Amino acid sequence: MEFVQMVSRTEFDFDALLKQEDWWVVVLDQEQRIRKSNRVCQAILGLDRGDLVGRRLDDIVKLGHLNSLMAQGVSFRSQPASFANSKLICHYVPRVENGGLHGGVLAIDRQVRAQDDLSYIELDEIVRTLGPIMDLAYEGTIIVDEAGTIVLANQAMADIFGVRTQDMIGQHILKAYPNSKLSRLPIVMKTGKAEVGWPHFLNGREIIACRYPLIRNGRAIGALGKVLIQDVHDRVRLAKGPALQEPAAGSSRAAKGGDFKYDINSIIGHSKVVRSLKETLLRVAERGSNVLLVGESGTGKELFAHAIHAASKRRNGPFIKMNCAAIPEHLLESELFGYAEGAFTGAKKGGQVGKFELAHNGTIFLDEISDMSVTMQAKLLRILQERELTPLGSSLAKKVDVRIIAATNVKLEEAVRDGKFREDLYYRLNVMALSIPPLRDRTEDLYFIVNHFLDSFNAEFGLEVQGLEPEAWDALKAYSYPGNIRELRNIIESAFNVVTGSVIRREHLPYHLRQLSAPPRDPCPPAEGEGFLDDVGQRPLQEILEGVEKQILEKALRQASGNKLQAAGLLGISRPGFYKKLQKYEMV
Repeated sequence: MEFVQMVSRTEFDFDALLKQEDWWVVVLDQEQRIRKSNRVCQAILGLDRGDLVGRRLDDIVKLGHLNSLMAQGVSFRSQPASFANSKLICHYVPRVENGGLHGGVLAIDRQVRAQDDLSYIELDEIVRTLGPIMDLAYEGTIIVDEAGTIVLANQAMADIFGVRTQDMIGQHILKAYPNSKLSRLPIVMKTGKAEVGWPHFLNGREIIACRYPLIRNGRAIGALGKVLIQDVHDRVRLAKGPALQEPAAGSSRAAKGGDFKYDINSIIGHSKVVRSLKETLLRVAERGSNVLLVGESGTGKELFAHAIHAASKRRNGPFIKMNCAAIPEHLLESELFGYAEGAFTGAKKGGQVGKFELAHNGTIFLDEISDMSVTMQAKLLRILQERELTPLGSSLAKKVDVRIIAATNVKLEEAVRDGKFREDLYYRLNVMALSIPPLRDRTEDLYFIVNHFLDSFNAEFGLEVQGLEPEAWDALKAYSYPGNIRELRNIIESAFNVVTGSVIRREHLPYHLRQLSAPPRDPCPPAEGEGFLDDVGQRPLQEILEGVEKQILEKALRQASGNKLQAAGLLGISRPGFYKKLQKYEMV
């Protein structure tokens, strides 16, 4: 187990860390003084524990620029350090509690010398020469090596991600990054072109991302990513710190209801229909008009509602959601509009604030809007027209500024014709309609969505499931998903409850999927004059197989109109694996 993983799993259990024999370990306080050390460290340095405790680390070991990184709370992995006339590999994990830096743990690997891997030295030289460009203390900064593994990250970056630095270091960027499939650092390394000033949404925050390839001798040996908070409200909140972010008196309900969980990066998919939908969503979000989300049950309409709010100018206001089908008719009015004290028997003392008032200056999401009675529709129409509401049992009207996002899984046009939905309300809500496609109409996204669920359930269950065997993929591809993405999630969760190894097999899937016959496989016949069966006995097996594989890659690219990401999804392999195969056959 790597040292960084050990720290993460033991939660700074110093006794367990100091028992390690593969590394020499020191525990540092916030001033970089040694608090504890293991026997390996003492033996190598030729000093007793009493001679080490209380001394500054840089008085004993010269770590150069790494001392500065540690002082700033920067976590790093596999960085070379000069020691006893040789370069050894060291790792550091800071300890952050209650927003404050409380030292950390440094380990040097006894068994690995930096000279054994020149890329370590090259990346170290680049880190040392970046200087003020890094600005590590105040801006989120991250560095990955040539393989895409995170070797350096500061606490500012970890705070933005909502994780701990020790959970990032040593992870591949596509595993550690929230909505990981969207990280572009591997792309920057591949193209060798920097991306400066890219607007981006991360965990509901609007940020500016800068990405730089780290080049040495004409090749990329890593990449640097920086995150700048663009939203002035986030800058103020970060500057104030955790202790000054308590909600104002009486605002706890609004704050609790106003937290939105997702943004546009949470919408997984690279199909043409999803890409077009996300582009439209960003334009619609800016304008502020009411939005009607139409789609079958389980397609993720609530996720799209969150994403619209997160991308809008109201993102710093509350996001309030309400399922109109889940509340009995006689309670729906008081839930939406609130009520005054004494409005009815059992009313709370002081009354109750309604969802619309809680959503003032923000967004309200009304799910299953078609289940609302005609009487309630009339009252909702008044809010849309007059921008005011009157709580139940009160004569005092209140002004509200709320954007409405409504969702339905039925055709409202038919409900209007049948007299079940008011025509004037329909046109008020249907200013801009977004149709969310069912999963069966975007099957090229299946691979990416499944892999997202694999990552999620691996983290939730503490497993390391790597993927699905071909027969399991066949079953998933043959299914029509009447419950859409919600049903797919349940299928993968069900498989996680019975999987016994690192791969989900067909027998791990629910019974109704196991009974499906596999879709007919496309044999991908070779071009005329290249029949691979005719080559048996004429060419080695490996050469024949490589010829077939190349033709399959070409066909996948044709079906995906040249989109390599979609082509990888069609074949059920990862994007890096697909690129390696293209490079193998010089198809890049």
